[in-house]
Amino acid sequence: MHFLVIQHLDIEPPALIGEVIRAAGHNLTTIHLDQGEQLPASLADFNGCIIMGGPQSANDQSDYIRAELAWVKQALAEELPMLGICLGAQIMARAAGAQIIPSPVRELGWFPVYHTVESEGDALFAAMPEGLAVFQWHGETFSLTDAMKLVASHPQVPAQAFRLGRGQYGLQFHVEVDESIIEAWIAHGESECETLGIEGISLLHRETSLYLESMQHYCRDMVSSWLKEIRV
Repeated sequence: MHFLVIQHLDIEPPALIGEVIRAAGHNLTTIHLDQGEQLPASLADFNGCIIMGGPQSANDQSDYIRAELAWVKQALAEELPMLGICLGAQIMARAAGAQIIPSPVRELGWFPVYHTVESEGDALFAAMPEGLAVFQWHGETFSLTDAMKLVASHPQVPAQAFRLGRGQYGLQFHVEVDESIIEAWIAHGESECETLGIEGISLLHRETSLYLESMQHYCRDMVSSWLKEIRV
């Protein structure tokens, strides 16, 4: 299978998600929207799409974000399988009619996510460990429409992961990261580091050593399940 990766920033690559897809024998084509690269005019060459995170907002009025929203809305309507990560999930949510709003908690670091009624029997989330600690790096969240089935949640920021059509999932959190990516975000995240402070950054490092391996294990299983779910 052939997958399109939409990237919004060099330091937010598909990382482990891409590794699992390639290890399964599939191909990835990456476009960098922030560098002026264009979305494909046709979906015919792709079996799925992975939309990565970035510092932009799905509410931005830049030409490329507006074009991306229109493209994703069409891709969802044409039932293209899709994984959206953080900003990618927010792009999907807005394309599905949801609102993008400030998060009630600016989630920076490791936070647990929990099952919902909709995650029972779900191809990707039924097997997620309850209370799995996942890496978060966002200040916005999204509302939920009737079409969006909530498959992972948290009491303070309920909209953590949703399902739309077959193989169409948005995740507010980052299952794809490794230590080097986290360190790059800390190095470039002036606003985030101000929010965390020295003690918060120290806690983030300690919790990374505790939780990263378990999250990566789930990421591998989740992406493998997604590939099985969308196989033609």
